[in-house]
Amino acid sequence: MKSPKLGSSLLYLTQADVINTGLTDMEIIEKTKITLKAHGTNEYQMPPKMALYPVVDSFMHSMPGYVPSEGACGIKWAYCFPENGKRGLPQLSGVVVINCPETGFPLCIMDAAWITGKRTAAITAISASHLARKDTHEIGLIGAGVQGLEQLLFLPLVLPELKTIKITDKFKDSSLRLQAIIQEKFPEINVVVKDTKEEVVRGSQLIVSATIVLAQPNPGVKDEWIEPGTLICPIDRNSMWEWDTFLGVDKFVIDSEEEFNFFVSAGKLPKITPKIHAQLGEIEAGLKPGRENDTERILNLNIGMGIEDVVVGKEVFDLAQQAELGILLPL
Repeated sequence: MKSPKLGSSLLYLTQADVINTGLTDMEIIEKTKITLKAHGTNEYQMPPKMALYPVVDSFMHSMPGYVPSEGACGIKWAYCFPENGKRGLPQLSGVVVINCPETGFPLCIMDAAWITGKRTAAITAISASHLARKDTHEIGLIGAGVQGLEQLLFLPLVLPELKTIKITDKFKDSSLRLQAIIQEKFPEINVVVKDTKEEVVRGSQLIVSATIVLAQPNPGVKDEWIEPGTLICPIDRNSMWEWDTFLGVDKFVIDSEEEFNFFVSAGKLPKITPKIHAQLGEIEAGLKPGRENDTERILNLNIGMGIEDVVVGKEVFDLAQQAELGILLPL
């Protein structure tokens, strides 16, 4: 087993090392459920994000967290720069640092991009298991990038009646590429590319938008397209949605009230906000109800919590040691 010596070394994991641990999507869902339940029962530590905005539409977030039941303590330093594509770089990246909760010493530093993509999609999948209609058979995706791919890899795992996935993106080649990947992964599901957002939204029981987060939202989805009983999951916050849609839903569910309030106070969301029905962890813990009938329009806005990254990161660290992955670096 390749393990760091406490206080003398740490384990460094590249993105390839993280992937090669073999952690599966279902295992990530289960770890994320544990994290959400700990959040819902207040068995965690997690101050709100601290943020930098060096460039318009970019962000850098520090996201510490501690979940005692998992022995998971650490921080994610995440950043998103949408213009990175012009430099041949991914727009979203970061690192996760895992610390010893008894001494504070760092144990591991690893790439965060894979973890971020996976745990974000796991949250949507858990949301769908509580908030989507049980007969959900048609879903829509706006935004066929990396996060869009992860969303479509996870959602079929929790939607047993799913028959059709509709995809749209401003770049049709991206939609077609994603269609091919998902169709091969889930041959029993009909995966189709649509030219417009309206075609994707109308008739869908669940809609995910996974475009970029804009400093100035540019709503592309009209409220009138959204049918009763729909679950809306905006990974890109309100960039793609009319704020009246947020205000008009029957239930508004968030991951963290503290994170949500921080974004409102920082001017990243409008000051007039919907009434919060529940935090997702409260629903996972059985403290508050999820969907209660097939006509409720529900919107689930997940800002993102550091405890999610730290718990998955701790599992990656444990698996990497067993597989003797990574490089030991002196402190």
